[in-house]
Amino acid sequence: MNRSAPRFGSSSTSYPAARRSSTSALALAARRGGKLLLRLILSLMLLLAVGLLGPGFLLDTPQPPPAVSDAIVVISGDEQLARFQEGVNLYQKGMGQFLVFSGAAFDNGTSNADVMRALAVRRGVPDSAILDEPLGEDTWGNAIYTRQVLEDHGLHSAILVTSPYHARRAKLTFDAAYAGSGIRVAVHAAPDSQWRKLSWWQQAETRHLTFTELQKLAYIFATGQYH
Repeated sequence: MNRSAPRFGSSSTSYPAARRSSTSALALAARRGGKLLLRLILSLMLLLAVGLLGPGFLLDTPQPPPAVSDAIVVISGDEQLARFQEGVNLYQKGMGQFLVFSGAAFDNGTSNADVMRALAVRRGVPDSAILDEPLGEDTWGNAIYTRQVLEDHGLHSAILVTSPYHARRAKLTFDAAYAGSGIRVAVHAAPDSQWRKLSWWQQAETRHLTFTELQKLAYIFATGQYH
């Protein structure tokens, strides 16, 4: 009986130590789990930020302030006529000698270029300062036909006015179409009444514009063809 007592006593004294060890292991596991959860939350927040902000910054390419150029090229395509308004504003500030309006007719009627010409004349722009390009049906058409207009009039630089969501694709397309011409083109985004690169996802229409532009950019990168 006496010989078994020390063994019982030794077993009872080791139990608190085992319990402390188990508690420490649980605390360590909890801390590791907490860090893993925090990392997961931060990763999800980062992915969300990239998903929401990335498209806007990708489409609205960085633009330096416009410099005085030979011409101001305005391409049709926005229902609010923000591009037209900005083009006329730039002309009236003395940023270009000519206004070049580009855009075909989509209903077999008067071309968008001619409509913008008439509106500009009403705004006080001399008719002699306006050049029409009524054939461009898409961005590539705008680019190749305005290049011809600028070359025919001996113009060597232009401010290209378009919408912010269209700026990246317009820059790529015009650079490709103007390659070898010696004509310097700088993209300038007109203020848009709805689309914002920091909040484009908040409205159905601006989401549609954004996704459409992303698809067209992807097509250019995948095929090397412009439209």
